[in-house]
Amino acid sequence: MEAVRIFGVRFDNVTASEAMRRFIAMMESGGLKTIYTPNTEIIMKAQEDPTFKQVLNEGDLVIPDGIGVVLASKIHHLGLSERVPGIELMGLMLEFCNRAGKSIYLFGGAPGIAEKASEKILSTYPNLKIVGIRDGYFKEEDVWSILDDINEKKPDILFVALGAPKQEKWIHQHKKTLNAKVAMGVGGALDVWSGTVKRAPVIYQKLGLEWFYRLLKQPSRIGRMMSLPKFMIKVILTKHIEE
Repeated sequence: MEAVRIFGVRFDNVTASEAMRRFIAMMESGGLKTIYTPNTEIIMKAQEDPTFKQVLNEGDLVIPDGIGVVLASKIHHLGLSERVPGIELMGLMLEFCNRAGKSIYLFGGAPGIAEKASEKILSTYPNLKIVGIRDGYFKEEDVWSILDDINEKKPDILFVALGAPKQEKWIHQHKKTLNAKVAMGVGGALDVWSGTVKRAPVIYQKLGLEWFYRLLKQPSRIGRMMSLPKFMIKVILTKHIEE
């Protein structure tokens, strides 16, 4: 099965290695290609925002980022192969860029975050090129100057960290304008790369409990974390979650 739908949101049924093969093919094709990484919180947001749902469904690669997505697939026998965390796919993409000497542009995060993330990325992958950096705090009148800067730099990959749904909508809105090969919404990945936020230990990752670790570290996130139990209740009570 090439794709499944969970509450109307399309997911490509790929493993991490298959997602990388799709990404490499995108790099060799014409026009901008998009990668989105919905989790349970994003699925729930898409239920209240049909435009956002449509944007996600028009992504060129949509990966299941979140243990709740995989659990929903198992409960309803949809056949998703595995969870593919966006931050891990981003890491694999950076490894590819390092080997191939490709370029990236970091767009998003609070002031200073992209700069710190770029330093860590370059120390880990010294052979890739970071051709541009821009924080995510901007006014509407700044958009054209941001687009001009990105297009002048011509990155192979544009990583957009504006948070959902803003990052996906921004990419979709400017898809025909952006001069890059791949644009990916990466949420809080730059916070992790910058060292501002620490990713959960491997044991939490393997058990699918990264959300619980984040809650322990940031109790203020409990409002956002409520999307997971609400999602699972909806999964259990809904007969056909594909719709």
